[in-house]
Amino acid sequence: MARGFSIRAKIICSIIVPALMLILVIYLDYVHLNSLGQSAELILSKNYKTIKAVHQIRQLLELRHNFILFNLLDLKQTDRNNVAATGPQILRLLQVCTDNITESGERELIEKIHASYRRYDLLFASFFNGRSTVTKPKRSYAGFFRAHTSLDNDFDTLMSINEEAMEAADVETKKVARRAQLYSMVLVLAAIFFTATFSLFIATRISGPLARLAESLAAVKEGSGDYPRFHATSKDEIGFLTSEFNRLFERLKAYDQLSLDRLTAERLKVRQAELAKARFVADLSHQLKTPMTSLSMSIGILAEKKHKTLSGKHAQLVETAKEDCNRLSVLINELLDLSRLDAVLKPWPKEVLEVQEVINKCLAPLRQQAEEKRVQLITEFASGLPPIAIDSFRFPWAITNLVGNAIRYTDRGGHVALRVEKREGRFYFECEDTGNGIEERYLPGIFDRFTQFSEREKMGTIGLGLAIVKEIIEQHGGDISVESKVGKGTTFTFWIPIQTEDVNDESSSS
Repeated sequence: MARGFSIRAKIICSIIVPALMLILVIYLDYVHLNSLGQSAELILSKNYKTIKAVHQIRQLLELRHNFILFNLLDLKQTDRNNVAATGPQILRLLQVCTDNITESGERELIEKIHASYRRYDLLFASFFNGRSTVTKPKRSYAGFFRAHTSLDNDFDTLMSINEEAMEAADVETKKVARRAQLYSMVLVLAAIFFTATFSLFIATRISGPLARLAESLAAVKEGSGDYPRFHATSKDEIGFLTSEFNRLFERLKAYDQLSLDRLTAERLKVRQAELAKARFVADLSHQLKTPMTSLSMSIGILAEKKHKTLSGKHAQLVETAKEDCNRLSVLINELLDLSRLDAVLKPWPKEVLEVQEVINKCLAPLRQQAEEKRVQLITEFASGLPPIAIDSFRFPWAITNLVGNAIRYTDRGGHVALRVEKREGRFYFECEDTGNGIEERYLPGIFDRFTQFSEREKMGTIGLGLAIVKEIIEQHGGDISVESKVGKGTTFTFWIPIQTEDVNDESSSS
């Protein structure tokens, strides 16, 4: 497929053109800001040093002036060392003023200040060193003060010249700043307008076909088998993508038909295999159960009379046969459970029954088993339990499986406890035993079908009981968990919600 102006080229143009505009704006701003910086530099470098030096000179002259006044009035003198150090400092600061002459008339003024300072310094030195005129002290002091005043006036004039220059430079700087600001605003607005217009144009050219393609794809319904055909509106990557979607939908249509045919055939095979397996297991378990029952009864009768009629070795063989018969009976029962599992998991109507009555009926056939094994079976019911809404066909199976497993894996002299209580709108059932416990590594998969571990393998089971229990409890809207420690026992806890109101509504409507 021949391509025109590609999306890549459009995107590159949408980036390069605004970038060039931005570079131009930055360059022009740099030129104006550089000019503004030079103007500011003029203000700082040309005049600031001179003004600062004049301020410092006047402070030193004021220190000398105060020294003379204190001497004249016979007051306590200031530190003579500080006053003596003013001479070199004033000369250094006058040199700073000389080195920073920038304005017209400033050089002549500074030369005049140098001459005035020399005369002033001679007068001050005479007073400082004690060589003041004795015959005419007033005239000597008057001459000093006149020299001080004249020098101070010259410094005022020097400061005025530099301050006026700074004001002029400040005005020029403001003009440059306003001009730079105006240019920047114009350029930025122009760049924003151009960039927005160009980007909108490019975005429309790119997003328009994509939006139409996306809307058409969103209209395709999953599993409908009806795949659309799109019309390519451009010759770029979007047009190429549209053509590829058309090819993909054609291949999907053919693939869906092939997959449907294969899935139908596989489902038929799986269904036939499941039916055959169920029939085989059901037939096998029923055929084994009858002779196994007779064999168990016979072995049981022999075991009861072994002490009277059999020797020690024969009695041991009979006891071993009895244990093997028990294991085979458990295995046959689980095979029957497997054959009945599909029927058990079908929905059954719920009934509102008394919890204690349901539990007692479930445990009645297990009490004899517990007594024979000398395992204490304990039931505890919290006071004030309301009726429970359960499937009376499946729920007892969960109770008998849990308690039966607990008895089976609890050694002689131990106990199994079943507790029932109500908390926060739920019935909680706890089955606790003092058996051998389960290793921690087996706990995550304990409710999976055909899971076998530790003592269960020795008992000959196939690992369906707990899986059935979990499915029954989940169908009642609850959940189950397990805690176990090796050598201390296992505790299963499950809960189901209280739903008597819903059951009553269903029964009344039916």
